[in-house]
Amino acid sequence: MEYGPVDAQLYGWVLDPLLYPLRPQVVRLCRELGAGEILDIASGTGAQCRLLGRAGMRATGIDLSEAMLAVAARHGGRNVRYFQGTAYELPFSDGAFDAALLSLALHEHDEPQRVLMLSEALRVVGSGGHVLIADYAIPRASAVHPVWQVIRLVEHLAGAEHRAGFRDFVLRGGVEGFLGRHGLRASLSARSHWGAVGLSAAPVAAGRRSR
Repeated sequence: MEYGPVDAQLYGWVLDPLLYPLRPQVVRLCRELGAGEILDIASGTGAQCRLLGRAGMRATGIDLSEAMLAVAARHGGRNVRYFQGTAYELPFSDGAFDAALLSLALHEHDEPQRVLMLSEALRVVGSGGHVLIADYAIPRASAVHPVWQVIRLVEHLAGAEHRAGFRDFVLRGGVEGFLGRHGLRASLSARSHWGAVGLSAAPVAAGRRSR
């Protein structure tokens, strides 16, 4: 999805604070994994990169949106750098990172597009590294779960294509279902937003590519 300047500002003012509970969880898992070089794919306004950088890790963000990258650059941050590019063709060499993060990026797309994104994430992570995926997961008692109901409303308002991707992703098992379909198994996992967001880290074997 392409974001303009107004969209990017609104994202920083509204969505970044709402997503904040997830950010420290990502930092914690990366620290436990011993990851030093981390790629944040679809990094948006750079909030996750900045938190990783403050924790002493080196974070690289990549996003398609010039407006998002402009907001990220204005915020600055130590141990961070940003590139413009697509998640379908990352401008980095094989095995360049210890870990790659796809945070709330997969549900916006259809399955063939998700596979391309995962394949590129696997390619740029070295053997023994990890791919981290954070995305929506249907929580317990979802019908009366206030956070889940807000998420469903936001996804519904985002448009037909976005809504279809969200529905397909969660009905097929969310993060765990996606990893399982592509032969990956989480070594570490966590939940955020009272169970409405799942976070999993899957190890990458030598020569591993998405199926």
